[in-house]
Amino acid sequence: MDLRRGHVGLWVSLATVAAVAGFGRHVWYAVLAPAERPVQIIWAAGFVWMGAQWVLSWLDRPRKVTPKQQKSLDRLRVTVNIPLYNEDPAIVDRVLYAIAIQTRPVDRIEVVDDGSSVDYSAVRDHWQQRLPLAWMRQPNAGKKHAQVNTFRSPVAADIIVTIDSDTALEARAIQEGLKPFADPRVQSVAGFEVAANPRANWLTRTASVRSLYFQITACGVQSAFGEILVNRGAFALYRADLLRDIADAYVNETFRGYPIRLGDDAALTLFARGRGRTVQQPSAFSFTVYPEKLKHHFKQWIRWMRATLIRDCWRLRYLPLSSYGWWFTFINTIAFLSMTGTIILVAACWPASAHYAAAGYLAMCAWASMSSLRLLAVRRSDENWLNRLGTLFYYPMALLWGNLVLRPLRFYGIATWKRQGWVTRGKVEVELSGSKA
Repeated sequence: MDLRRGHVGLWVSLATVAAVAGFGRHVWYAVLAPAERPVQIIWAAGFVWMGAQWVLSWLDRPRKVTPKQQKSLDRLRVTVNIPLYNEDPAIVDRVLYAIAIQTRPVDRIEVVDDGSSVDYSAVRDHWQQRLPLAWMRQPNAGKKHAQVNTFRSPVAADIIVTIDSDTALEARAIQEGLKPFADPRVQSVAGFEVAANPRANWLTRTASVRSLYFQITACGVQSAFGEILVNRGAFALYRADLLRDIADAYVNETFRGYPIRLGDDAALTLFARGRGRTVQQPSAFSFTVYPEKLKHHFKQWIRWMRATLIRDCWRLRYLPLSSYGWWFTFINTIAFLSMTGTIILVAACWPASAHYAAAGYLAMCAWASMSSLRLLAVRRSDENWLNRLGTLFYYPMALLWGNLVLRPLRFYGIATWKRQGWVTRGKVEVELSGSKA
């Protein structure tokens, strides 16, 4: 598994030309048709924003270390935390196996069962004989409490790794994920998440390409500025002293007087950003099982959107106005509202707006087709060139799905933000036997 960076100059040039052309097209239409000027201005600004992120994302690259720095990293004591709630035992077994074969062994693994109704005794007994594994169980209290059990542990640790219970690490993930910590300013590192079951069905395929593109582009720019806004819950690494210091604030967080249990990964990233740099390591891969059914997919998205509302408020409040992270949050919020308004306006003016909708759709497909070529940089050992080429055809579909289906669900998530439970995993929702990974 790797992320290649060939022909950087060519791709940056193509993206710049495409963004400038899109911007110029909408400016021209704004001049010719004053009635459409507000919408055209929004579209023109959107092209500039997307093009700028695409170009700047090439600044992100895997961190490398010197032999002296590697010796220092080798001395770090690493603890892994795995919150567990109603996961398929076969998936948990794979997660622990992946840790067992890491090229950089860890010092301790803590699985914290958050009151699951599943029997894990066979998996637990097998791996406790083979790994430095501590298996704990707590009454159902949420992911934050399951993590804080490890944050407050008296066992010495320099780095704490958080892994979701459905995530298997690539064999070099820990070794690669530790490298950015050679820079003492770095407080957290986001691993690179890929789907373990991308070809299970169209749903996992579209979710996979949307996630990959977001990590390569938007997160690539954030990482280049040292301002990753959300570490992937699937796999992230933190300085242990940071997590010990913020444990009480993290677990007792409130928003408008309500206890907050969601948005755990974004909260930890924001704490880390307050103390230093937050980056991603695009050579530290993790394989996560994606939802294969619409119900699970929708529930997961709604949970994320409930958390996004709160995290965006905190970023706008606590990040410096001069930071890239503040402006990314502000611009994305404006873009989300503007695009939503545009879609509503097109629908309200139908069929008079049909020509505009068709032109906008074609422009979106053209940009998606060009920009999605970046997805070919992700090379998996279980995919051939035909699989990778097929990935490109799913990205326009992923954009449509995001705009027409997931966008309304975001408003539902915002309206119901007070519901702060797990939401998913009331029972086992994805089984390893059912995944075509």
